[in-house]
Amino acid sequence: MPYESFCAEERLLFTGLNFWQHWLPCTWHVSPSVYLAKEDGIVLGLISLRPTGKAKTCWQVEHLVIHPNQRGRGIAQELLRFAFALFGSQGVGHFVAEISDKNPAALSLLGNCGFRRCARITHYQVPADLKLKDDGTYSGVSIDKLYGSDTFRLAVPEDQAGLLALHQDILPPDLRKTYGYVSEDFRVFPLQVESLDKLARRLIRRRSWFWVQFDPERKVITSACRVTAHHEGDYHLEFAVHPGWTHTAKDLVFFVLSIMRRAGMKGMVVAKAYDYQGPVVGALEEAGLVRVGDFSLLARDHWLRAKTPKPISLRRTVSGLGAIGKPAINIPRVSPSPLGNVRPGKT
Repeated sequence: MPYESFCAEERLLFTGLNFWQHWLPCTWHVSPSVYLAKEDGIVLGLISLRPTGKAKTCWQVEHLVIHPNQRGRGIAQELLRFAFALFGSQGVGHFVAEISDKNPAALSLLGNCGFRRCARITHYQVPADLKLKDDGTYSGVSIDKLYGSDTFRLAVPEDQAGLLALHQDILPPDLRKTYGYVSEDFRVFPLQVESLDKLARRLIRRRSWFWVQFDPERKVITSACRVTAHHEGDYHLEFAVHPGWTHTAKDLVFFVLSIMRRAGMKGMVVAKAYDYQGPVVGALEEAGLVRVGDFSLLARDHWLRAKTPKPISLRRTVSGLGAIGKPAINIPRVSPSPLGNVRPGKT
């Protein structure tokens, strides 16, 4: 596995913090957190985690690697327990992991450690010789004119709240609570729209951006695609289509693939689709993308056990009190009668 999978070593500012961040709270970590299992100076395994959002209340287990000669000793379980205890003590309540369906050992391991399957993920790869249907036009309109229209466009800073609302609507209730997205997770930086070539270079430097499909009549974002550029020539696509506009999934897939081709963004292009977004899966397969792997999304809710107060034992006998005296008798005072001394019962 490449070193950059664990540390952001290409960013000079964060190189030193990769080591010192482990003495800081997890909310201050600036790169994936890696922890080792060692014995007599020999590395037996490691675990790597990264936050899934700006709130950092949910962390994803990216790597859990054990040396082949050291497997079967429970090292993986101990690494997971260590991560749960460390991050759980700092307020982290949720953990997720994406495991290949061809790895039953990892699925069984995480299942025994409290993870549950929430969704299935399918990865698609865009072939280099992909030919889109009606290549170059959409409903008789060229892709260049379509890019400048109000329907399909690059996200702007004003779309931040709309992108959050869109992703909250498409997520199942349990995943919505697990991820805990906030508006900062969909922050959009302003970019000057120029030619596609200049725009592509600026987007790659930003590393992440959104293409959106906007309904001008209702003033809402009906679908969006998050593009993550790890390096030039390595792009990851993640589509989100509102349940009320599922018929627009094909249009969004066609637009994103076409505009990226026109902008020269070629190379390794991988799209991720969730099973609860059925129209997106159908649109990707209809577009001719190749399925490269099936994964299971696992989630674990970590709850800290509250400290229960010790029961108070009450003694049945009370000691330490002095002798109790005889009770006093209160005799009511009889006020004198205005008629003088009159015997009771007489008037």
